[in-house]
Amino acid sequence: MSEHDRQVERLENEVSMLLRRSRSVLRTLATRLHPGVDAGSYAVLLAIARMAPVRLVDLAEEFGLDKSTMSRQVSALLELGLVERRPDPSDGRAFLLELGDEGRARLDEVSRARHEEWRSRLETWSTQDIATLADGLTRLSTTLNPPEADL
Repeated sequence: MSEHDRQVERLENEVSMLLRRSRSVLRTLATRLHPGVDAGSYAVLLAIARMAPVRLVDLAEEFGLDKSTMSRQVSALLELGLVERRPDPSDGRAFLLELGDEGRARLDEVSRARHEEWRSRLETWSTQDIATLADGLTRLSTTLNPPEADL
């Protein structure tokens, strides 16, 4: 096996470990946000915050899920009072989703705590090391998700 192949294998293993740990962190953050929110709903809430106002169909596309699956996720967030919906002025049959006041307040609180945790854990890293890792992850993400025209 070449050194390149060994390093590719090492990268695969490290990314797998990172993903497992990320899922654990998502579960913890979801619980901190609200006891009724699971990791999947937390991810949906983050997407709504980033994309709002957003239609359900666009949110489903973002996650690669069908509309009915996404509808169940969103319904849970609506019931908890974290998300609000309003009619889409451009399509009377559709509605737009956005964070409610409670959702925004809770998400802001968890986001501040998450940022502080990251800052604390990386305080011994140099700014250049952090930037290098971020650049590498951006490059990896782009490599793993080619534009659809290239598929």
